[in-house]
Amino acid sequence: MMRTSYLDYYKMILEKVSFDYGLVKKELHKANQVLTGEEQSRLRKWMLQNGLLFEAKAPLHTGS
Repeated sequence: MMRTSYLDYYKMILEKVSFDYGLVKKELHKANQVLTGEEQSRLRKWMLQNGLLFEAKAPLHTGS
């Protein structure tokens, strides 16, 4: 049986919940409690590359 790292585990989870921003935030919070600083950086980069890091996009509300 192949072991899955926490980083790979959370990548899989985040892909599966990517349809719901609230779930992404919840799972990302959990991941950040478990992952090392280096793994958090790698996860953030992966999320940016896969369009899962919503905070990096333009603000939802722009003042007019």
